[in-house]
Amino acid sequence: MKKIAILGVGLIGASLGKALLSRGAVDSISGFGRRRSNLETALEMQCITQIAGTVEAAVRDAEIVVVCTPVETIAQTIRAALPHVQPGTIFTDVGSTKASIFDDFHELCEKFGCVFIGGHPIAGKETSGAAAADENLFVGKTTVLTNPKPEDAYEKIAQMWRNAGANVVFMPPLEHDAVLARTSHLPHLISCLLSASTDPSLYPFSGTGYLSMTRLAAGSPDIWRDILTDNRQNVLAALETFTEQLEQVREFLKNGETEALETFLKDAKANRSVLTQP
Repeated sequence: MKKIAILGVGLIGASLGKALLSRGAVDSISGFGRRRSNLETALEMQCITQIAGTVEAAVRDAEIVVVCTPVETIAQTIRAALPHVQPGTIFTDVGSTKASIFDDFHELCEKFGCVFIGGHPIAGKETSGAAAADENLFVGKTTVLTNPKPEDAYEKIAQMWRNAGANVVFMPPLEHDAVLARTSHLPHLISCLLSASTDPSLYPFSGTGYLSMTRLAAGSPDIWRDILTDNRQNVLAALETFTEQLEQVREFLKNGETEALETFLKDAKANRSVLTQP
């Protein structure tokens, strides 16, 4: 691959660029973003090969445009880039929600002779910015692509992620959003709820369990505000299921139902063991 453009060179964008460049999967990467200092860090860390001052400059002659901006700005970023790309350019994104943008941008890209393949790498960490870039961030992780056609464009985006070390799967946008509400968005909320409900004066008595449970709460509040709002119906459904389980455990404790409580704990442990199986 000769050139790709990364619009939004934060943790995900910078890590993708670094992964592709370090593995020789692309010749050049043009990076565009809001903060010059972050772009300079990305350049120094070999996450990109050139800094673009405008969206137009970034996407010029790019085969693939990867939009790595927050969910709320994906739409305006694609709209800003479309008039400046060549027909046949493939657009993709890394957003945590898919249904809200899929139909609009699939059709809009077609009007410009381009293709949109929605994407979501299920990988990350609580730190942000190009300084946190990790060329192995996606190794062994799943990347979801949400539209399989045209096949040649899908395969090109799939191969890009495979080159970064990811396992690629297809999942329709609506299904993706429902699944991620339970495996990503709800866990983030639970982490935040635990952090928000604990008095800091108790922190000296917290161990690694508390640190592990609240790690996600260190994520960017503005990014997560947009994710949770955009996928709110699925998140609400996930919260409803979680609340029902929570109320059930509350009743076990209230009524001294020790056997029922132990059964619940055993079932939870069994589910967790499946997650960690090789």
